[in-house]
Amino acid sequence: MVLESFLLGLAYIFPAYVANATPVVAVKILGRAHPIDCRTVMIDGRRVLGDGKTWEGLIAGVGFGTFTGFVMSLFIPYLFRSMAEVFTLSAGALLGDILGAFIKRRVGLPTGSPAPLLDQLGFLIIGLLLVHIIFTLPPWIDATTIILLMVFTFAMHIGTNLFAYLVRLKDRWY
Repeated sequence: MVLESFLLGLAYIFPAYVANATPVVAVKILGRAHPIDCRTVMIDGRRVLGDGKTWEGLIAGVGFGTFTGFVMSLFIPYLFRSMAEVFTLSAGALLGDILGAFIKRRVGLPTGSPAPLLDQLGFLIIGLLLVHIIFTLPPWIDATTIILLMVFTFAMHIGTNLFAYLVRLKDRWY
């Protein structure tokens, strides 16, 4: 039962993974980027988010994450209750990533610098939290499943970032 719940949970959050990974690729393909914060500097003298969070990445990430959920729902019709749920999961994942950038700027970490756990889990936690607030989580996503998903996501995030670095999609391995 734990394995089944974990695998269903993994399928459920896959659109969040896609949403979180898409901005890096989208900005590379488009070759231009417009920062979400419009280069605004806060009272602490630091940018709100930095150049790493762009409108192109946000739109592409939410779009591809939602599209991924749509395609998955054709094969696993019971996985999502609506496309609004998938949209919320994808948007929540990027909101978590943006929130992570905001926190990193407030503590003085520059764009691209590592923040263990925040970098790897922020998108997952905020994505699931937003879905839970608006729709409630599916019954197969319980506390044990969430913990397993967090452990898996942490390891996978490090591996995929290393891969993105090796294929020159990212400037850093972390």
